[in-house]
Amino acid sequence: MTGAPPYLHRLSIPTPFPVGPVNVYVVEGDGLTLIDVGPRFQPAREALHEGLRRLGYRLNDVRQVILTHTHSDHAGMAAEVVEASGAQVLTHPLNFAELADYAAERERRLAFYAALMQEAGMPPEVMAQIAAARRGYSRFAQAVRPDLPLEDGTTIDLGGEPWQVLHTPGHTGGLICLYQPDRRLLLSSDHLLRDVSSNPIVEPPRKEGEPRPKRLLDYLAQLKRVAQMEVDLALPGHGPPITDVKGLIEQRVAFHRQRAQEMLAVLAEGDRSAYEISVALFPDLDPINRFLAVSEVIGHLDWLEEQGKVAFRMDGPIRRWIRKV
Repeated sequence: MTGAPPYLHRLSIPTPFPVGPVNVYVVEGDGLTLIDVGPRFQPAREALHEGLRRLGYRLNDVRQVILTHTHSDHAGMAAEVVEASGAQVLTHPLNFAELADYAAERERRLAFYAALMQEAGMPPEVMAQIAAARRGYSRFAQAVRPDLPLEDGTTIDLGGEPWQVLHTPGHTGGLICLYQPDRRLLLSSDHLLRDVSSNPIVEPPRKEGEPRPKRLLDYLAQLKRVAQMEVDLALPGHGPPITDVKGLIEQRVAFHRQRAQEMLAVLAEGDRSAYEISVALFPDLDPINRFLAVSEVIGHLDWLEEQGKVAFRMDGPIRRWIRKV
């Protein structure tokens, strides 16, 4: 018994983001379960209603919503689904605060990213463009209060079968995958995507004064974990199914090694800020993609620093990186 079960259906839901449509999974059983919901966006709303209608259901048939992580393309419409159906919301505990107090958490993150981008050497005018773009994206989600935690190792019944919750921090700190061992099937959310690399985005610490989590290191550790599992098929958060999970993981690890080497090559020419490294590697980017590029650079610098290959010095408020080997 392998492969996708007959009780599991994929809906392709449009988003306003460059990543394109998000995959929402509908699980039939004692009432419906939605795994992710799509953004708060009229075309997404229409596609969700139409997708459920084609399966013979309506939104008020939904009994529970599992949110794999907090990004608005996955979780943005959750409050609307709950209001229409009374469904319970299940997600990892690390996602509770961000989902329940969406506006306050966004402001906290905006302040964190402003300080981080300043330290990365980003010019003020670029920082202002990024802040404006990120504030504009806030309309694609709203607060929703989670009901039940899904911790790593928890077993949840879906379609009459036991599924294991895997906490796979990296792309975000609270990201979860769902694994059905008998079917050797993984719902991989954004931890594994077939056609694009999952960007482990820099995140603030949970509490003021704590060190910033190093999400690329988390991501690589979770890739290794999944590579050791028996998975024949992964159904991701975006794009088509993945039939060679171990091969894809090898590609992703090789990609990050290559990116780290490219950064070392830039630093061989002299010390650089994270922003300067991002411009050397990716010269022409819009504000949001520039933010993602700097975040990617910071993640790889974390990795290179752990390996003893780079160090930094502070030049006033700017962190400048130096190649050690």
